[in-house]
Amino acid sequence: MACALAGGLAASAPGAETPSPTARFDGAVAAAEASLRKGDREGARASYARVLEEGWLLLGTIDRLDGRLAEARAAFEDAAVGGGRPARLSLAVAHLQLGEPGKAVDVLAGLVGEGADDAQARRLLGQGLLASGRTAEAVAALEEAQRLAPGDLELAFALGSAYLTQKSPERAAAVFARIARARPMGRTHLLIARTYREHGEADRARTEVEAALAREPRLKGAHYMLGMLSAESGGRPALATAIAAFRAELAIAPGDPAAQRELGIALVEDQRAADGLAPLEAAARVEPPHPRTLYYLGRARLAAGKGPEAAASLRQALALAQGQGANAPALRAIHLQLAQALRATGAADEAAAHFAESARQSEEGASAEEASLARYLADAPDPKASAAGVPVIEASPLASLPPARRGAIRQSVSSGLARAYLNLGVLRMQAEEFGPAAELFASAVRLDPQSAQAQASLGIARFNAKQFDQATGPLEKARAASPGDRALTRMLAMAWLNVESYAKAAALLVDDPERPTNPSLQFAYGLALVKSERGAEAEAAFKELVSRHGDSAELSVLLGQANAQQGDFEAAIESLQRALRLKPDVPEANATLGVIHLRQGRLKEAEDALRAELAVRPADAVSQQHLAIVLELLQRPQEAIAILRPLLDARPDLSDSQYLLGKLLLAQGDATEATARLEAAVKLAPEDANIRYQLGRAYQKLGRTEQAEHQFEEFRRIKDKPQGE
Repeated sequence: MACALAGGLAASAPGAETPSPTARFDGAVAAAEASLRKGDREGARASYARVLEEGWLLLGTIDRLDGRLAEARAAFEDAAVGGGRPARLSLAVAHLQLGEPGKAVDVLAGLVGEGADDAQARRLLGQGLLASGRTAEAVAALEEAQRLAPGDLELAFALGSAYLTQKSPERAAAVFARIARARPMGRTHLLIARTYREHGEADRARTEVEAALAREPRLKGAHYMLGMLSAESGGRPALATAIAAFRAELAIAPGDPAAQRELGIALVEDQRAADGLAPLEAAARVEPPHPRTLYYLGRARLAAGKGPEAAASLRQALALAQGQGANAPALRAIHLQLAQALRATGAADEAAAHFAESARQSEEGASAEEASLARYLADAPDPKASAAGVPVIEASPLASLPPARRGAIRQSVSSGLARAYLNLGVLRMQAEEFGPAAELFASAVRLDPQSAQAQASLGIARFNAKQFDQATGPLEKARAASPGDRALTRMLAMAWLNVESYAKAAALLVDDPERPTNPSLQFAYGLALVKSERGAEAEAAFKELVSRHGDSAELSVLLGQANAQQGDFEAAIESLQRALRLKPDVPEANATLGVIHLRQGRLKEAEDALRAELAVRPADAVSQQHLAIVLELLQRPQEAIAILRPLLDARPDLSDSQYLLGKLLLAQGDATEATARLEAAVKLAPEDANIRYQLGRAYQKLGRTEQAEHQFEEFRRIKDKPQGE
């Protein structure tokens, strides 16, 4: 309908020069780059905002023209970020075309609410309201739009259609008469006839078709419309009129698939199946096939004694109808004909199954659905359908270009948009607005994922915004494109260090030529080694660092941790105590001492050290876990529970803490909560034998014998598993 309206009613300026489809986009790019050259950052930002709007409008229009409506909607959403009218109108149209009238109404109500006398927005608003079932509001919006643009015939057509939806055919007739006077063409009357038919006004539709034929006796589609109107009126005499009309259409448009299909269907319904076979076979060759065509072709073939061919057509019709969600009466009719075709071929068992299914569908399909069946099998319009259509907002020069040329423009505009996002991101980086810069670079990467510059910029912005987990991906891609870039490699190593992927960080720093002379790099490398439990290598790295650059509290902590990993507790304690002398609140010194004392069985010293660590870092989950273990060993379960409950409220992913709390609760007789804690622990660490054993005991306490035995079996399986599996 949109194409028909544009072609049949819209006036065009003869001899008008076709504008370049990318003229506004190219102009905005040139203005932005000129501002950059002059150092005018604010001017560049403003121009780049226009680049984004114009670019996304172009991409959305290309997607719409190429049938990618969901992609078009997404592009128009990006274009509408700046709040421009063309982008918002295009977004509203995309919503309408995708069957989202409510979203379209939201967009358009905003435009109309801004107070502009915008007939176009009101027309679309009216159509969105109409599609949402808000007929009275739709008519009001369209009437106001018509007042603002009395010469807009597409708008007048939409208003006439709305009147029909409102069941006001006389008001619609007055509007359509005005349209016909303004565009006295056969096609105008045919469009009006189609709209009347879609709203169940068959007599008015027939009058308009006759007026169309009076102006243009060989108007394509007019006899077809007469045929459909006759077929829908019912009865054998009407079928004869329909058959004559479809034949008249084929005389004007030989081979027209719709006319062939309807002629064949009418002949089958008129009990002249042999005559209907040829046009239906011709219609069935058109892709994609319609189940309705195949249904009638099956009937024609069955009547002609071609049982196997009939069964094949009806099977295909059934599969397509089921895939399209056909209703029970339609499926019943197909099952019944397929059963008869199968019986004719001797496939009695299969035929019986389809007879049974036809009977079942008959029970499910209430008589109220018979009208729907008629529409499904006779191609009559749904009386609820809107004939208003979705008009094209404006003729785009892109529409006249071949798809290959549009594809080339799409690629060029995408590259231009990526550069715009990249430059906007750089401007944000220069202002140290790292988070917003990262989002702009992310948009550049989405448009051009192969751009190493965009990936590097995104990674650097994420790193500076302390979004380390999101920095590693783009930094890795940028480094893959420039493996010799030491700055990228170091930044990636630091990002891995911050997300606690210590082995990856160490692997990136091991061969850095500046590491031996750069204390920051050497410290980071040693830290990565310590946290990767490579104590001997870490100790060597720290000793070299101390010899070159002197001692520090932080360095002594790491050296102590490296010693502890190797089992040299004496050296570890010495380093950690030195760290505390240098800096009493240095992180992890007391925590590491606490773990060493715990491993040595010196529980009081372990408790004191861990409490000292928590005085400096109260949120340290690892130290809280270790302190709870110490308190359990000191037979102070209530104090341990008091630590574990709030810890797990904040960090329910700690399997060791869930296990310990469950074990303590079980020992105190609270099997119910203990079970919940131990079940959570099993989910986090399913191969931990101790958790399985305690959960089995908890199930025993609750009388859940089978579940308990299953946990004990799992406990034995894990215990008996060979080391290393």
